[in-house]
Amino acid sequence: MLTPPRIHAADIGHGTTAVLAVRTSTWVWLNETSVRIWQAALTNSLPELEEEFVAEGYDREQVREAVQRNVRDLTDSGLLESALPAWRARLGRRTRRGMVA
Repeated sequence: MLTPPRIHAADIGHGTTAVLAVRTSTWVWLNETSVRIWQAALTNSLPELEEEFVAEGYDREQVREAVQRNVRDLTDSGLLESALPAWRARLGRRTRRGMVA
C-alpha cells in the first residue's frame, strides 16, 4: 500500500491522530490501534502486526477481519492506495467478491 499524495497527520493527544486527505477533503481521526494498522499497511507488515495482536491474546480470525475492515476503511477514506495498477486492483476486488472466477 502507498500513502497518497497530500496526506497530513498530527498527533492531537490522548492516543488520537488527526489525518487529512487533501485530495478527498476528508478528515479522519485514528486511535492508536488504527494508526498501527495504517503504518503496517504502508510498510507491508500487516501479517506481522496481526501476529502481534494474536500474541496479545486476541482471536486470530477476529484480528484478520478487523485489520481487513480497517484497511478497507482507510482506503475508502483516501489514506491508503494500492500499489497495484488500477486494472489489477479492480480485478482483485472483483475476485474477492466472487464476481470473477
